[in-house]
Amino acid sequence: MSIIPHLGTLGLAVALCLSTDRHQIDFKLTSPDGIQRLHQLWLVTYIDNAGQEVVAQAKLLTGEYAPLIAADAERLESVMEAAHGIAKARNLKMRLIKFTNRLDIEDIAP
Repeated sequence: MSIIPHLGTLGLAVALCLSTDRHQIDFKLTSPDGIQRLHQLWLVTYIDNAGQEVVAQAKLLTGEYAPLIAADAERLESVMEAAHGIAKARNLKMRLIKFTNRLDIEDIAP
């Protein structure tokens, strides 16, 4: 049995995996009115004991909790570090999800 055909398949699989950027960040230019808006948002979620998907939270030094949400590369990096720590400490499967379809519903003004 020859290993050559399997090496080709393995090489293709590796090439496909390496060419995909899992955390591709696409910051849009400012809008015509000069405001830089959010066009993508990342959340870390997990399934709770009731079987519902919820946004994960990290406990801050102040004792308060902050949701693991990011809208830029710097924050995404810190959110992922926190998520990995929580997942390991609690032996919990978590998921990074990304929202990209912005739809402005209503302007809320005073």
